[in-house]
Amino acid sequence: MSITSALHNAYSGLTASSRAAEVISNNVANSMTEGYTRKSLVLGAANLEGIGAGVRVEGMQRAADPRATADRRRLEAENGEAGVVAAARARAADAWGAPGSSTSLAARASGFEIALRDLADSPESASLQSRVAGAARELTRTINNISTETARIRVDADATIARQVNIVNSSLKQIEQINREIQIRSASGGDLTALEDERQRLVDQVSSLIPIKTYPRGGGQIAVYGKGGGALVDGKSYELGFQPTGVITQDMTVESGALSGLTLNGETIEIGRGGGLLDGGALSASFTVRDVIGVEEGARIDAYAADLISRFQDPAADPTLAPGDPGLFTVGSLALDPLSPEGAARQISLNAAVDPAEGGLAWRIRDGVNAVSEGPTGDDSILRSMLDALTDTRTAPADAGVGGDYSSSNLAAELAATVAESNAAATDMRNSRTAQLEVAATAEAALIGVDTDQELAELLLVEQAYAANARVLQTVDTLIQRLLEI
Repeated sequence: MSITSALHNAYSGLTASSRAAEVISNNVANSMTEGYTRKSLVLGAANLEGIGAGVRVEGMQRAADPRATADRRRLEAENGEAGVVAAARARAADAWGAPGSSTSLAARASGFEIALRDLADSPESASLQSRVAGAARELTRTINNISTETARIRVDADATIARQVNIVNSSLKQIEQINREIQIRSASGGDLTALEDERQRLVDQVSSLIPIKTYPRGGGQIAVYGKGGGALVDGKSYELGFQPTGVITQDMTVESGALSGLTLNGETIEIGRGGGLLDGGALSASFTVRDVIGVEEGARIDAYAADLISRFQDPAADPTLAPGDPGLFTVGSLALDPLSPEGAARQISLNAAVDPAEGGLAWRIRDGVNAVSEGPTGDDSILRSMLDALTDTRTAPADAGVGGDYSSSNLAAELAATVAESNAAATDMRNSRTAQLEVAATAEAALIGVDTDQELAELLLVEQAYAANARVLQTVDTLIQRLLEI
C-alpha cells in the first residue's frame, strides 16, 4: 500500500467516524422526542479500479419495523375509539347520578314517592303538601338536567367531529406535500430521514382518528388507505367533508337530513355504525356518540319522563281532569301527546296550578289539579289514586331500553343501573385498549426507538475507530517526515 493510499483510507475513516458520532449524538439528543426513530449511518467499501480506497458514506437509514408500527397504529385507533365512547358514557352516567347519591334520578324518584305516601297518610298537612311539591319539582329538574346533558353530549360530539375532520384533512394534505418532496430528493440522493420522520408523525396523527393502512409507492412515497378501503392519500390527498350543527334536538338525525354525515372526496360514506370505510377510530366513535349513544340516551330519559307524566294524566288517578287535560306533570304547560314523547324530558315540569313556586296552590295535590276550591282536609282518595298510579307496575316503554314491568321509581332505578353498567363496560374497554396500546408502543420503541445505552456503546466503538485512523495519519506523517529528511 502506498503512503498516498494509506493517507486517503485514514482520511475517509475519520470522515465516516465523525459522521457516525454526529448521528449517534443526534439519536441521544432525540431519545425523548415523540415520533423520532433511530438513525444509523450506511457505510460501504470504497474502491478504485478494484483496489480498496477506504470507506464511503452511502447515506442515512431510519430504523423501521412495519409490523410493529402497524400493530401500534391499529391499537391506537381502537384506543381512541374506546376513549371517546367511555367519555360519553361517563358523562351520561354522571347526569343520571351515581348509585346511592342523594341527587341521582333514582333517589329523586324514590324521594317523590315517599313524600306522596307520607301526604296520603296525613292529607291535612300543609307542610307535607309543600314537601310533595318540592320533591316533584326536584324530580323534574333532574330529568331536565339529564335531557340537557344528553343534548350537550351530542352537540359536543358534533363539534369534535368538525375538529377531527380538520385535523385529518390538514394531515393528509401535508403527507401529500412531503411525498412529493421525498420523491424529488430521492432522485438527487439527499437525506430523507427528517422528512420521513415528519411524515410518520402525520400518519400517526391520522391513525389516532382513523384506522389506516400504508402502502409503499415509487420514489419513496406512500399511499394511505382507511382500514375499510377508503383512499386517503394515493398520489394526491382526498378530502373529508362535514358541516357542524350548532344546536341538536332529540329528533334531529342524519337520516332526517337535519345533521351532516361524512363525505370522502364528495361521496357520502357511512360511519359510526360499524363496517364503514373509515370506522374503528376516534372519528367514527364521535359519530357513534352523536348518532347512536346520544339518541339512545335521549330516548331513554324521554321514555321515563313520558311514563311519569302519563301516570298522573289519567282521569282515573285525578278525577278533576278531563281527557286531554295536563295532570300533575306537564310538557311545558300542556298535556303529553302519547304519540310524540320526544322532548318530554326536556320540557317536563310540575303543573303550575299546584306549584307554590309558580303561584299555584299545593292543596290541589290532595284535592285535584283542576279543583276550584279546597275540599275536606282529611280526604285522601285522590292521593291514594295518585300513589297507586305511581307504584303501579307497567311494562317499560320500548325506548327505555329495558324489559319487564316496573313502578315509576323502580323504572328510574333500573334505567340508572343500565346507564351505570354501560359506563362500567365502556371504562373497562378503554382501560383494556390503553393497556394493549402501551404494550405495543413499548414493543415498537424497543425495535425502532433510541436505546441510549446502546448508542453510547456504539459511540465508544466510533471513538476507537477514530483514534485508529488518527494513528494511521500520524504514522503517515512520520513516514513523510523521514522521507523529507533523506
